[in-house]
Amino acid sequence: MTVLRLGGYSIRLRHRVLAAVLGSLAVLAAVAMWSAATGSTSLGLERVWDALLGQGTKGDEFILWTLRLPRLAAGLAVGACMGLAGALFQTLTRNPLGSPDLLGLTQGATTGALIAIIVTGASLQVTTILAAVGALATGLLIWTLTRGGDPSGYRLVLVGIGVSAILAGINGYLLTRTTIIDAFRAVYWLTGDLSGRDFRQAAAVGIVLAAGLVVIAFLHRGLDSLRLGEAAATGLGVRVGATRVTALVTASVLTAGAVAVAGPLAFVALAAPHIAARLTGSARSLLCSALVGALIVTAADMIAVAGVGDRQLPTGVVTGVVGGAYLIWLLIANRKKGILS
Repeated sequence: MTVLRLGGYSIRLRHRVLAAVLGSLAVLAAVAMWSAATGSTSLGLERVWDALLGQGTKGDEFILWTLRLPRLAAGLAVGACMGLAGALFQTLTRNPLGSPDLLGLTQGATTGALIAIIVTGASLQVTTILAAVGALATGLLIWTLTRGGDPSGYRLVLVGIGVSAILAGINGYLLTRTTIIDAFRAVYWLTGDLSGRDFRQAAAVGIVLAAGLVVIAFLHRGLDSLRLGEAAATGLGVRVGATRVTALVTASVLTAGAVAVAGPLAFVALAAPHIAARLTGSARSLLCSALVGALIVTAADMIAVAGVGDRQLPTGVVTGVVGGAYLIWLLIANRKKGILS
């Protein structure tokens, strides 16, 4: 273990965690570079580098700066937000299945988007805003319903599942009350995709991510203590209630920002913290969870662009297939360990 001292602060770095973070960064950079180079028009790494430096052809620079880099930047930010949100929810619930997908936040974002598409016929920008509002409102509702007791463990999970079921019913009703064209738009949004994203949307998610990282930096000690239980955290001087509320709000904002831009990319928030924990050998892997989330979304989008035959796939199709298989494996593994029954 390495200890870094900065003024009056000290930072302890476990060698395995540091190696996992640096390794994830290296793999993420390689995948991002490869994603920028591939597509319906293959550029190759040399042409990508020339276009990045402004020394490529106008065609190459248009493809890279107008089509691919905005999509890549949005995918990186969205994946990092989802990975962080998943890690926060799993810390709050002390449950390996805690994630925005299962706790209702993505359903809340879906409700907001469906209202924009079906009820108002709004543009993509308005749909993005209402999706974020829907996720935040769902997070506020879950916090309100769990405020009277201990908002952790299975209480938070069960409340989230109940809210998710109610919102799923509302979403199903909205889909039955629309035209075929609006239903197609809604279903496409529900799948989740990164195509057509621009730098403004990527910057918006990036701002949400940066704000979330700042808050998490201040919460880190309290979150570590919460993993030991409420009594132990209180004994260590942690304000348990304030820490939980702040973490819940932060996770809800991260989810809202990600889902508003990319739609509900399934299972990213669930899988990223587990993969990060296996890489670092520690449940305290928030930064690595963000990197793994970014890697999952970037790799999934690269596969989606390659598509099947000559057809590209929505990014959410890839994350759904891979994430669903991962969830089944997780349930089986935890059942064997006696964690789930």
